Amino acid sequence: MLKKLVILVALVSIKSMAANYGMAGCGLGALVFQDQPGKIQILAATINNIVSPQTSAITSGTSNCFEESRSEVSIRYIESNKVALKEDVARGAGETIDGLMTLWNCSDKSSVTQDLKRNYNSIFKSNETLQIMNDLKSNSEIQKSCNSLT
Repeated sequence: MLKKLVILVALVSIKSMAANYGMAGCGLGALVFQDQPGKIQILAATINNIVSPQTSAITSGTSNCFEESRSEVSIRYIESNKVALKEDVARGAGETIDGLMTLWNCSDKSSVTQDLKRNYNSIFKSNETLQIMNDLKSNSEIQKSCNSLT
């Protein structure tokens, strides 16, 4: 039983890394224990799944789980991939650019990629993620080609 619980906590923690929950993830346990570190998250996970099973709680909207905005996801994507993104933009190709273009639903990825390469110095003049995000979003080619910037 403990082994299953540990596996469950590990699986749920993948989602929790993306949100402001503890390792137990969203749910009643997260409301009670929030993001307190340590073994208390095992109890939070237990509460999440026994008192209010997450499958029904998420469906009914009572689990305090929420979907992040595209902007929040974009910021986290840029922050997590900043080094590789800088390299890919300098090169004019790469997986991180493809990922960002997919996230933003860009129709003309090749012209966006080439424009990013041309504007590398202005986009990465700062190492701050939010500034990079704003510089990317203000790029005219991205504005023309990408439908989901917000």
